[in-house]
Amino acid sequence: MLQQTSGQGQQRVLKVLATKRQAERVKSSFSGAVLTDEGFICHCVITDVSNTGMQLSLPKGTELPAQFKIKTPAVAETLLVNKAWVTGTNMGVVIDTVGA
Repeated sequence: MLQQTSGQGQQRVLKVLATKRQAERVKSSFSGAVLTDEGFICHCVITDVSNTGMQLSLPKGTELPAQFKIKTPAVAETLLVNKAWVTGTNMGVVIDTVGA
């Protein structure tokens, strides 16, 4: 887990993280539904997207499994995603498959 840093240290961490991104991110504000095999979990807001993943804003206290599904009107298919990171109510996910 990354520790919070400030100043030049924070800039170095951000630079390293930026180089690990596999695709350009685009800011968004799509609504989505979080689903598991058991059914609907909660609504979310997709705050940025790329070809490989997205960032979600979730209700406070939301607990999700390592893998779950996202359904959004912005994409015709349901997306199977894997949790990559969590910070507060924000979560980064990697898209596993489309149409899951």
